[in-house]
Amino acid sequence: MKDGHWNLAKLAEASAQVSHAGALCARAIHARTETLLYDDADETPEASRTVLAEAAEKMGFASQVYVGLAQQLSRRTLSAAAQQEDQRLIQHALAELGTPGTPSAAAPAAENSLPPLPAIRGAAPRKR
Repeated sequence: MKDGHWNLAKLAEASAQVSHAGALCARAIHARTETLLYDDADETPEASRTVLAEAAEKMGFASQVYVGLAQQLSRRTLSAAAQQEDQRLIQHALAELGTPGTPSAAAPAAENSLPPLPAIRGAAPRKR
C-alpha cells in the first residue's frame, strides 16, 4: 500500500500514546490509593488530577491520529485509481519476496525467505 510505512509509523505513535496514557492513569490511581493506605500520603487530589489531565491529553492526541489515518485510508479505499496503485505495489512487493503465484516464485526459497524473528523475552520485573 502506498505510504504503508508512514501509516504504520503513525499507528505505532498513536499506540504508544495510548499506552503512555494508560500508565499515567495507573499512576494516578496508585497515588489516590496511597491516601487510603498510608497516614503520611498526600491527601490532596491535585497531583492525581494533573496526571489524569496529562493522560487525557495523550488520549486526545492518539484519537486525532487514529481519526486522521482512518479518514485517509477510507479515501484511498474509495478511489479506484488508488486501489489499482495499491494492487500494483502489493504485487511488486510479493514478487520481490518470491511469494507463490508471482513471477519470481521460481527462485529458490532460501534466497527469498525472510530471516527468523528474534525470540521475545518477558519483561524483567520492576524494582521498587
